[in-house]
Amino acid sequence: MSKADDLFIAMCKDIIENGYDTKGEKVRPKWEDGTSAYTIKRFGVVNRYNLAEEFPAITLRKTYIKSAIDELLWIWQKKSNNVHDLHSHIWDAWADEDGSIGKAYGYQLGVKHKYKEGMMDQVDRVIYDLKNNPYSRRIMTNIYVHQDLSEMNLYQRDVQCHRQQIKCHFESAFAGCACSE
Repeated sequence: MSKADDLFIAMCKDIIENGYDTKGEKVRPKWEDGTSAYTIKRFGVVNRYNLAEEFPAITLRKTYIKSAIDELLWIWQKKSNNVHDLHSHIWDAWADEDGSIGKAYGYQLGVKHKYKEGMMDQVDRVIYDLKNNPYSRRIMTNIYVHQDLSEMNLYQRDVQCHRQQIKCHFESAFAGCACSE
């Protein structure tokens, strides 16, 4: 087993023992028979990995590496919001009849913004800053755009910072916010 497996098992035990059960709440996911798919969740769980020791790959269950890489490239390289540009079908449930998931994920990364250096989308800006300002604390992407939420079939949940990883996630059940560096 890898260190990532050990962390994953410890995290799952902690969620089961100390988590919050959503039974009785209004939840989005449904089972195939249409009944609500409740879950047990824990607010503010953060796992940290030392990449000098190992790549954090979980070996406890089958990981579809090709599909995972395809999804990352679909969002970050193709900057797409159309499931027809993706080889897996994990996003199909959120797509409309044309295959669009709305103004979500890859769409937000591909929107051009005006900077003093010129017009760039968010990915191009991150690459520019990593090359020209590698120690900047402002190297980030934001795919959670409030004005576009009504046109997203699936809301995003976080902001990614590319020099230091900072994720903020708000949890209504506990009226709190967790941020990690």
